[in-house]
Amino acid sequence: MLINVGAEFGTHLESSEIAVELIDILNKLPGDDFILDFKDVSFITMNYAQAYYKGKYDSAKKISEINISDEISVVMGAADEACNP
Repeated sequence: MLINVGAEFGTHLESSEIAVELIDILNKLPGDDFILDFKDVSFITMNYAQAYYKGKYDSAKKISEINISDEISVVMGAADEACNP
């Protein structure tokens, strides 16, 4: 299932609570495979990214990302390394 993160949660993802809410929603949806489209997201904080990766790795769902900008990719990469060394 494809989910447009920007359309659902906004273009500026600043709070860890948003990431927790996103993962909670995915965990409650039927299906095991989700693709998160970040095409409309223009900014994320490290707090969001770390909470997202913690939730992603704790989830039994298969979650992947597409259309991540270069700027967001840097933050996401650092958060991924911090959560999954």
